[in-house]
Amino acid sequence: MKRKTPQEAATSRETTERLLDTVERLFGEHGYDGVGMRLLAEAAKVNLGAATYHFGSKQALYVEALMRRLRPVNGERLRLLRVAQANARGRPLLVETIVECMVRPPYVLGLEHPGFHALLARGLFMPPPFLEAVFQGETEPINAAFVAAFRRSLGAVPVDLIHLRVTFSMGALLMFSVRMGTLRPQRHAKFDDSLLQEVIRFIAAGLQSAPAVPPQEWPPNPRPAKTHSE
Repeated sequence: MKRKTPQEAATSRETTERLLDTVERLFGEHGYDGVGMRLLAEAAKVNLGAATYHFGSKQALYVEALMRRLRPVNGERLRLLRVAQANARGRPLLVETIVECMVRPPYVLGLEHPGFHALLARGLFMPPPFLEAVFQGETEPINAAFVAAFRRSLGAVPVDLIHLRVTFSMGALLMFSVRMGTLRPQRHAKFDDSLLQEVIRFIAAGLQSAPAVPPQEWPPNPRPAKTHSE
């Protein structure tokens, strides 16, 4: 295979990024089923063959658009948590410290790339069939690390409820991030940080609150058991 020249490599990267930016915007606005490959190629100002060459399929293009931002931000969340734990020298972390490690990176991402959270919200609430396994593989190890940290700091809250409250927390952050543009039409560092501190305080308060239903009174999960054919 002929090696690309530096100029060809730069052109290829520029084409790839332009495609992914277009995917992020159009799939965020119209959903996975609302946009075809031809429309994506036209909007990105590349030919259809180039889009197919770089990614192979619409599904692969969609997944890559999610992962190019989701994977680094998850890595940063985990890095912040590990640093905080190292600084704590074996002591349980303050709940607000854990929450800040969990929400600061996606919050900052939403400020820098507001269209991404619209894409992510659509992917979570109206997911194409292939996406559940992608999300599970990417987010479950990260969520497990945060749940473990919360368990050490929230001894009175059952672990199943911690899992549920972490899901509530990230859902609230996501929907807030989607709407953030209406709260501040332009970037303002002090205002943005003040909003973040309010988000952290809100989420931490919910995580630390007493269970609404005592654990011993929780009914069994009503979801039907999976059959062997599923």
